[in-house]
Amino acid sequence: MNKQPIILMYSGIVTEWTAFPENREAGAELYDVTTANFQEHLEWLKGNHYVVTTQCAPASNENVVLTFDDGEMNNYDHALPLLKKYGFPAYFFIVADRIGRPGYMGWDELKAMHAEGMVVGSHGLSHEILTSLLDTQIEEELRASKRYLERNLNIQVDALSVPGGFCNDKVIQMAYDAGYRNIFIARRPRSLRPDCFSRIVVKANWPLKRFKQALDGNIPFTERAFGLCRSAVKKIFGDNVYHWVRKTLLR
Repeated sequence: MNKQPIILMYSGIVTEWTAFPENREAGAELYDVTTANFQEHLEWLKGNHYVVTTQCAPASNENVVLTFDDGEMNNYDHALPLLKKYGFPAYFFIVADRIGRPGYMGWDELKAMHAEGMVVGSHGLSHEILTSLLDTQIEEELRASKRYLERNLNIQVDALSVPGGFCNDKVIQMAYDAGYRNIFIARRPRSLRPDCFSRIVVKANWPLKRFKQALDGNIPFTERAFGLCRSAVKKIFGDNVYHWVRKTLLR
C-alpha cells in the first residue's frame, strides 16, 4: 500500500486553435497538453484498469487522482468532455480573482463542472507565491478565495492547490486552519512536516512512454538531476529568487 494514490497535475488542455488568456505566467506553455495526448492518457488509464478517483486516502498503485490548475477555459472546452467520455472525475483548482476574465472559466462553467461531478477547489485569491507574503496576506489568499468560491457556487470548498507549489510548514498549517482538508502541492520538499499531497507534473513534451513511467514511479536520470539542482537553488537563495530567475529565463 502507498501513502497516497498517484496524483497527476495538469494545467492547459489545448488545441492549435486554443485562445490563451492575456499575461499568462512565463513558461505556462511547458504544461499545455494537447487534447490528443490527454485522450491518449485517459485511454491508457481506462485500458489498464486504473481507478480514477477524487479520494486521496491511502490506496493501491492502481488508484489515480487527476488535478488541473489555474482554471483556464480550455479545461471546460477540452478536458471536461474527455473526462465525461471516460467517466473520470477530477479536481479543478481556480484562481479566484481570474474567474470570468477572458480565457478563464466563469461561474456558469464552474457550476457545470460541479454538476458533472468534478471537484472545484481553490488555487488562491490571486496566484501569489504564498511563502513571499506576510501572514495577513497569506490569510487573505487562503480564506477570501475559499469564501468567494463557496458563496458563488453554493458548495463547500475544502481542497487547495498551493500556487506554484511554493510552501512551507507555516503555509500548510495556515491552510488547514483556514478550513482546507485536502492540500495539493507540486513537489514535496523534504523538510515539509504537515500532511499534504504531492503531485506528478505532466509536461507538454511527454510522449506516452514518459507518461507510463510516471505512473510506475520511474523518473529519468536527467529529470532527477534537474530536480536536485532546483531544490538546491531554492534552499540556498529562497523561493522568491528562484521564482524570479525562472521567470526571467523563460521569458
